[in-house]
Amino acid sequence: MDLRLTPGQESLRREVREWLAENLEDASRQGTLAGREWQRRLAEGGWGAPAWPVEHGGRGAGPFESHLIGQELARAGAPGSIAVIGTGWAGPAIIAHGSEDQKRRFLPRILDGQEIWCQLFSEPDAGSDLAALRTRAERTNGTWKIHGQKIWTSYARESDYGILLARTDPDSKRQYGITCFAFPMRQADGRLEIRPIRQMDGRATFNEVFFDAAEVPDDHVIGEIGGGWVVAITTLMNERTNLSTGMGTLWGDGPTLADLVSLARRSELTPMQRQKMAELHILSEAIRLTAYRMLSTNGSAASVTKLAADRWGQQVNELAIELLGMEGLVADEQGGFPSPGGWQRAFLFAPALTIGGGTTEVQKNILAQRVLGLPRPG
Repeated sequence: MDLRLTPGQESLRREVREWLAENLEDASRQGTLAGREWQRRLAEGGWGAPAWPVEHGGRGAGPFESHLIGQELARAGAPGSIAVIGTGWAGPAIIAHGSEDQKRRFLPRILDGQEIWCQLFSEPDAGSDLAALRTRAERTNGTWKIHGQKIWTSYARESDYGILLARTDPDSKRQYGITCFAFPMRQADGRLEIRPIRQMDGRATFNEVFFDAAEVPDDHVIGEIGGGWVVAITTLMNERTNLSTGMGTLWGDGPTLADLVSLARRSELTPMQRQKMAELHILSEAIRLTAYRMLSTNGSAASVTKLAADRWGQQVNELAIELLGMEGLVADEQGGFPSPGGWQRAFLFAPALTIGGGTTEVQKNILAQRVLGLPRPG
């Protein structure tokens, strides 16, 4: 396989770099690098959701071109978008399975950052086994009332909507009888409770979400009633493709291999540490080229790069803390972990890499069954 960029891909890369050279510096001067404003600026430049079809405000970019754009954003130090679950997860599900009214209603506001989305899939007793979910939805007078709990929800407190899976047939089992909803996160008091989950890095990136007769309009069902599993698979495939091609460290939110090289240049490395640096560099190239191949061939095989990149990201952080020595153990009086590159916080977050977006075990099952064609156990 020829892994060199085509003339069209080289042109795309130059276009991204030129846009970033002007807009990233301008946004930095104006202090508009975070949140909805940065997503609006990306959308105006045509970079808000490159993989979306042109008719919905995207560029119709394929997986490889989308990855190339993401690489350039990361290389320039552009901030991660708060709209990523909307543009990368929920939006593609609505494009594939939503009604025309839903596309007109939701997609423009996702694209420009007016409405932020979260993902309401995982539950305390149905994390890796998503088909065992027990949150239920009961239909009453043109609305659905939601009862249950979700967990590990990123952006729950900031979100306007969530893509929600709930069981609409109480007698169903496994993936049958599940329906997908565009769930409004701004609910009346008592119907929805969001509890932050404090992590060991001091942050509360994730949340628990509790539903007590929370309401969803009937026209917010995405796809068919009882057909939510099909929508879920679309969502998860887009999620894993996005997460598997970002080179791991913090899914685009933290130090990179270049930061590790910078740290190493300020340190006195032992021969063993030099060997580790060389191995990490070789692995990064292997993962990058494997990602190119996966993006060009088999979407299910994105699990290969996610498996490799997640563990690689953990190893990058482990070596950084080793190089920092005692400095790597220092916390400030607010309980944070400051250092050049934010290594302490990144290190403490790194265990999440092999859990979020599908655990290591889930990825191995996907590869075994969907790529290698091995039989299911039992």
